[in-house]
Amino acid sequence: MVGAVWLTFRVVPGLGFDGDAWALLVLALLVGVANGFVIPIIKLFAIPLRILTLGLATLAINLLVMFGLIALGGAMDLGITSNGFGAELLGALVLTVLSSLISFLTKDFS
Repeated sequence: MVGAVWLTFRVVPGLGFDGDAWALLVLALLVGVANGFVIPIIKLFAIPLRILTLGLATLAINLLVMFGLIALGGAMDLGITSNGFGAELLGALVLTVLSSLISFLTKDFS
């Protein structure tokens, strides 16, 4: 997960990270908690909306979580910067794809 977070902030233009290794670990922990607890609860309550929008609401949920993570990381002075909505949308897409790929690959080994 740390690698996915680091890669997301390195690849996506408009997202920046200039913190140290501890800040990256804290950020990865926040992403892990969001992916493990917050997103599943939100998705559970948003099932009707997700059905109506054919899954497009899932992207909106991931984007809202990305907004929250960037705001929380900024408030905790982790060295996170964002240039706006477009960067955060692309960051949410990249982080979702990387997290899904990591989950898929690690599920086969356990």
